[in-house]
Amino acid sequence: MVERMYLGIPRREIPWYPQIDYERCIGCLTCVKHCPHNVYGTEGNPAKPVVVNPYNCIVGCSSCAKLCPSEAIKFPSKDELREILKNLRGKYGLG
Repeated sequence: MVERMYLGIPRREIPWYPQIDYERCIGCLTCVKHCPHNVYGTEGNPAKPVVVNPYNCIVGCSSCAKLCPSEAIKFPSKDELREILKNLRGKYGLG
């Protein structure tokens, strides 16, 4: 299996993927239907979304969260992401 990279950083080290608040989730599956990267799957009856491939999520993308009618999907803030990437660039000697 080829390791995925993001700007020279192993993707598995970047904690950018959706977190679902199941207290808020209404099970509409908009996130599952919207994401073309196979990040989500479903589980249960009635079906609820689950994050099955977190590192398939595109770093910086949060369109599923913007489409969620119950605001049940969260990501780190863009400021947190910038800080994480800055630290990882240093770790890997990328600037």
